[in-house]
Amino acid sequence: ARRRRRRTSEQPGLQARMPVTFPSLTGAPSLAVATPEDNGGGAEEVGDVVLSAIETQRAIAILDETIEKLSFLGSITPDVLQHRDELSKFVGDEISHIIYEQRQLEARYEELIAQRGALKGLANKSKYKEVQCEIQDVSRALRESTKNLCRNLKDNPNISDNLVKIQQERTELIEILAQTVREMQESGTFKTLVMKVHGDKMAQDRLHEIVQREKDMAGAVKQLDGDLNSEKHDHANRVADQKAEIARLKEQLQSIKSKTTVDAKYFRKEAHAMTSSILRTYRQAERAQETTIKESERKLDMENVVHKETVDFLKRKQESLGTELAEWTEKYAQDYGRLEEEYTALKEKQLKNRERLDHLQARKAAEEEEARKAAEEAVR
Repeated sequence: ARRRRRRTSEQPGLQARMPVTFPSLTGAPSLAVATPEDNGGGAEEVGDVVLSAIETQRAIAILDETIEKLSFLGSITPDVLQHRDELSKFVGDEISHIIYEQRQLEARYEELIAQRGALKGLANKSKYKEVQCEIQDVSRALRESTKNLCRNLKDNPNISDNLVKIQQERTELIEILAQTVREMQESGTFKTLVMKVHGDKMAQDRLHEIVQREKDMAGAVKQLDGDLNSEKHDHANRVADQKAEIARLKEQLQSIKSKTTVDAKYFRKEAHAMTSSILRTYRQAERAQETTIKESERKLDMENVVHKETVDFLKRKQESLGTELAEWTEKYAQDYGRLEEEYTALKEKQLKNRERLDHLQARKAAEEEEARKAAEEAVR
């Protein structure tokens, strides 16, 4: 002891690196482990501490005893897989009954929704209201059943899974302690244990952060629920106002329909009277047209008779003219031949007379020239 105190006084930094005792949660003896916060450094700095041979043997003895007790606890723990059915039957009877009732309520809710859809277009409003009230009752019972199921699931956790988790954590702790013992026997350090403690603390810190975030989110959800309720209240007010407006518009529509019905009857009668008047006018025009058609048919018959007689007359006239044409053609040929002969004779006579005239004119000119010359000589 004096040598240990002297060695401790010679190493003033050793007291700052002395391990801190952690209470055991699994029934094992307390274990002294140095944490990163105790020496102001990280987990690597604490893990680099090398224990003396005596301290190493003490730690190994404590860890071996802890491993033995943990192994003993694991051996006396009942087999969860063998008793899982009993635990499930013990815990799940009430939950199964609640789930069965909830399924029946859901089936009834679907049937009522289908009935309401079938009754929506019918005139039987009382049956529709009864179905609507029953839907509200079933919906309320369904909400209560869901709350009861959630409460039972929260009050009755899965025991078998919890026991399995405890066994897994105990086995993991035994492995870590065994590895730490081997590490102490080899090098006198306990880095594995320090890193495990450091990792678990970081995980616990993260868990605390998650829990805090969950609390913040729960507060936000509560605030949103309040906003939602306020919005629902505003929506209900708007719906009430819109329903009042719809009622007013329905009254206005009914008034317009009544006025439209009266106007339609008036316009229908007016249109009927106008149609009757136009029909009478058309009938008069039709009778006038029929009279005109009869007169036209009479005139057409007369025109056909006149046309037939005219055609007969023209045919006879054509035949007569054809005969006259033949006679005149023959006469033309005869007269043309005769006149052609006369023309030829006259032409020859004309030529002879022209020759005689030319001869006489030449002789007259010669006689006049001789007389002129004789007169000129007489004058000289």
